[in-house]
Amino acid sequence: MIKGLQSEKLQNLKNIRHAFMTRHGGVSTGLFTSLNAAMEKQDRPEDVLENRRRIANYIGGEAKMLVTARQIHSNKVIVVEAPWDHADRLEGDALVTTQPNLMLGIITADCVPILLADEHTGIVAAVHAGWRGAVTGIIKNTVDTMVDLGATRSSIVAGIGPCIWQNSYEVDNQFYQDLPDDHDLFKPSQKADHWMFDLPNFAARKLTEAGVTSFTLSPADTYTHEHDFFSNRRRFHRNEPYFGCMMSCIMQKL
Repeated sequence: MIKGLQSEKLQNLKNIRHAFMTRHGGVSTGLFTSLNAAMEKQDRPEDVLENRRRIANYIGGEAKMLVTARQIHSNKVIVVEAPWDHADRLEGDALVTTQPNLMLGIITADCVPILLADEHTGIVAAVHAGWRGAVTGIIKNTVDTMVDLGATRSSIVAGIGPCIWQNSYEVDNQFYQDLPDDHDLFKPSQKADHWMFDLPNFAARKLTEAGVTSFTLSPADTYTHEHDFFSNRRRFHRNEPYFGCMMSCIMQKL
């Protein structure tokens, strides 16, 4: 059975549909079992298309209205006015739209998925916030774009989805030195000159700095909850050749 997680903040908004998907309820097999949403990870394309169809139906929309980006760990925001074919997708790491019934989707496998909505205007956004994007401003840029399109910062509500948590996320000393204002989000690793970084709370800090104060925190660590989530870092530690990705989606349903 397909399984998605909800943000209590977003769930209470009229006409807003969303979910942070788990790995349950799809048709993929092997290392991709079972709701892999990524087309470029060596999974069978027909299985991924079926998984995406199921995800769209779960959210309450249509697969032909599901839009994704060519994610590149950037701070680039894309304003979406109409659906496009997967092959024609643009490069960027956040999607924003004012259009009803247009479903925005981003894929993750440890990075932070963030879904945002302004109930009063119907403007919604989906953000892929890996550490590079989060550090270089993808969250702020997304909120600023929503405001430019007519949203109000005080009306924007957000949900931070499942991602890698601090006890699972080791970084090197250069990473630590590059964030001098955020040293409270690090703790020493057992490995010399390495640190454990709190990525989801860094994302929460960036939301707050962007003027979004109504949001829910990450509900689960993707690395440790293997039954429910894919994890790129877990795959790396196990030396597995492939890994799947979850999808997080949001839309204004009218």
